[in-house]
Amino acid sequence: MPLTIPREFKPFLRDGDNAITATDAHSLAYDGQLVFTSPNMTFIPQLYDNPSNIVQARADGKFWAMDPFQWPQMYADAYTWSFTIPRREFHEPGTDLWYAWWSPAFSDDFEPLSPGHVFGKLKSTHRDHLFRLYEQAKKRVGSYKLFRENKQDAVVGWVTGLRSVFERFKEMRAWRDIVMILAEFQRRFLEIWSMMDYLEIFEPRLKFEDRAHGVNKTWMGCFTKDSAIALRLHKAGVPVWLIRDVRLVNDNINICQVVPFTPADLVFGMYLHPIKNFAQPFDIRHKGPSDHQRQAAVRQLYLTFEEIPIDHTEVNRFAASREPSSGKAPTRTMKNKSAVYEPTALRQNQSQVGRDKWCDVAHPFMPNINTFFESAMSHAEKDLSRVKPTRARMDEGYRLPDPGLFVNVLSSQSLKKYLANWLACRESWLKHVYMSPPSPLPRSQSWRDLLIMQPTPQPSSSSGQMPSGKTGKSKAKLDVFFGDELSLLRQFWTGSQMLQWRGQKIEAAMLENPPHHLIQQIIYEICEQSFRYDLLELDEHLAGHMRLDREAKKRRMELLHGIFPQHALTMWDKDFSTRNDGLNAESFHDALPYFENFRQVLIAWDGAPQDLKQPFTESMPKGEKWQHMKQCALFYVQSFYDNTGRPPVVPHILYAAP
Repeated sequence: MPLTIPREFKPFLRDGDNAITATDAHSLAYDGQLVFTSPNMTFIPQLYDNPSNIVQARADGKFWAMDPFQWPQMYADAYTWSFTIPRREFHEPGTDLWYAWWSPAFSDDFEPLSPGHVFGKLKSTHRDHLFRLYEQAKKRVGSYKLFRENKQDAVVGWVTGLRSVFERFKEMRAWRDIVMILAEFQRRFLEIWSMMDYLEIFEPRLKFEDRAHGVNKTWMGCFTKDSAIALRLHKAGVPVWLIRDVRLVNDNINICQVVPFTPADLVFGMYLHPIKNFAQPFDIRHKGPSDHQRQAAVRQLYLTFEEIPIDHTEVNRFAASREPSSGKAPTRTMKNKSAVYEPTALRQNQSQVGRDKWCDVAHPFMPNINTFFESAMSHAEKDLSRVKPTRARMDEGYRLPDPGLFVNVLSSQSLKKYLANWLACRESWLKHVYMSPPSPLPRSQSWRDLLIMQPTPQPSSSSGQMPSGKTGKSKAKLDVFFGDELSLLRQFWTGSQMLQWRGQKIEAAMLENPPHHLIQQIIYEICEQSFRYDLLELDEHLAGHMRLDREAKKRRMELLHGIFPQHALTMWDKDFSTRNDGLNAESFHDALPYFENFRQVLIAWDGAPQDLKQPFTESMPKGEKWQHMKQCALFYVQSFYDNTGRPPVVPHILYAAP
C-alpha cells in the first residue's frame, strides 16, 4: 500500500512574500506520498505513469492519455519539444488548426466504394481541409528556413513526411486504416507545429534567463521530477507540473489552491467495426511508464493496411470517377511512399539532407544505446577542423551497414528488402570483411543500394536489377564491394526466399511486419560487431608501434580481445549472452575488468587524457568509476571522429533494464 501524506496541505502564503516560484504551488494535488505542484497552471492533470500502462490506439486512432499529442507526459530529453505541442481545447471548430484533432464519423465523412462497404475514401471536403493543414506547416517551415543559416534542421524533412502521409488519403483504404492514417497525419502536423514553437518561441526565451515569461496555456506542458527543469520551463512560460516526495516539500511553500487531479477526457474505447459493430482492437505497441520509449512508440509508423477484396479495375474506375478529369491516365507514383516518422531523424532522402548520426533514431526497433557512449556522442567535439588530413585519416566507410538504415525506411516493402538482403548475405559478408576487407570500404549509399535491391535473373555479366535511376557507375561499385554477396542475393530472390537467423528459419514475407525483438537483435549485432571491427582498425591506425614484433602484436591482440565477453572480436558466430555483459554490463563490478582492458588499449593512443593513466580498481568510489568510464568512451568517440570525419557506431544494449 502507498504511504499516506503525513500532513494536510492547505492554501498558504508566506508573510510578505506571495510570489509563486517554480517550487511553489499555484495549484497542488497529492497521491500517496507524491505531491504534484504547478507554479503556473490552475489544474493538475492525472499522470498515467504506471509500468503496466499500455500504448494502444483507441477508436479514434490516438493513444488516449499515453499520447503526448493528447495529454501531458513526463519530460523526456529525446523529445524536449513535446511540451510545446498545442492543446486542442484552444482550437475550436472553424479555427485554423481544428482539423489537427478532428475525428471523422463513418456515416457522415466517408465515401464507401459501394453501400455497406468498408473500403473507400474520406470525403473531398475533409481532404481539402487536411491539405490546408499541410500547406500551413510547409509555409511556416519555409519562412523559418529563410532566416536560418543551417537549412538541415530535422523539421524541414518532416514536412516531406507529412505530405507523403497525405497522399494516402487519395487511395482506396479500409475505414479502419483511414482512422489510423488520419491520426498519424495529425501527429506529424502537431510535431512540426510544436517544433516550430520550440525553435521560434521557447529557445529565444532561454537567452534571457533573468526574465520570467507569462505561461503559454495553449502549450501541452509536461511533468518532471527535476526542480532545475521545472525552474527553466517556468521561466520560459511552459506549463509544468513538478512531482516530489512529500518529505522533500518545504513546509512554507506558497499554495494558492489544493485541487483534485483532472482525469483525461479523451476517447478510451477500442475500435469497433463500423457496420458489424464487433471489436477490432489495434496492436499494443508498448507497455511501460511515461518516458522516451512511450513517446517513440506513439510515433511508430503504421503499416498494417488491409487489402481491398475486390477486382482492382473496379477500384481504379471508382477512383477515377472521384478525381477531377485531366485527360490523363490515373497516376500511382505516390503509392507506398510514406516516410518513417522519426522526430530525431532528418529528411528521409539521404542524398538531400541525411539524418544526424550523432544521436540514435528514436524508434522501438532501435536497442538502447550504452549509457557511457550515449554521453560521449553528445559531448564529443564535432568541429571539422579536428579531422585529420586525408592522407593521415582512416577509411571513413562502413564495414557493416549503418544501423540507422533499418529504421529510417520509407515503407514496409523497403523494410522487408533491407532485412531480407542483409540476412541473405550476412554470414558471407561478415567473414569477408573480417578476413580481407575491401579498400576503400563501402559508403552508406552503397549499403543502401545493396539492401534495397531485388535482383532478377541476369546474365553472368550483370549484377542484378537495381532501383530505377541508378547509374552504371553505382552498379559497378556494388560489384567491386559485394561481388559474392550479389550472387547470393540473386539466388535468394529467385529461390525459396527462406532465411536463417541464428538457427531460426524465417520467411521473407514476414519481414514486412517483423517482430520488434527480431529487428532489435539484428541491429544490436550490427552495432556490436561494427564497434569491434572499428576498434581493431582504429587501434592499428593509432597504436601500430605497439605491434612491431610477433610477441608485441600477440600481447596487443590479447588486450583487445579482453574488452569483450568470451574474449572475442567476432560475435556474429557466437550465441548471444543471456544478460548484458562486457562494456554493457549492468553493474560496476561486472563492467570493471572490461573497461580496464579498454583503458589499457586507449592509453597507447595519441592524446590520451592523463586521467586514463590511473587503473580501474574495485576500491575506487562509484562516482570516480563512472567518470573514468565515461572518459574512456568519450576519448574513443573523439578519436574515431578525428581520424575518420564521421561519428562511430557504438555499443548498444540487447536487454532493456527491468
